[in-house]
Amino acid sequence: MNTVEKIYQDVQDFPEPLALEVLHFVEFLKAKKPLKIPNVTTQAAIEAGERGEYEAVTLDELKKQWNEA
Repeated sequence: MNTVEKIYQDVQDFPEPLALEVLHFVEFLKAKKPLKIPNVTTQAAIEAGERGEYEAVTLDELKKQWNEA
């Protein structure tokens, strides 16, 4: 059973006011601007930076990597 099916199964037993609250939360999530997930290269650079291992990267390179995600 996937996550959507599990949510559906669980919500079926909710009283109407609680089901409505779940619906409002889902609508809230849908309205949020989607977050971009960093691609593998960007994530590797972030992790290297956290370890104190820096490499020279231009802003244009970062923008290109970010837009590929």
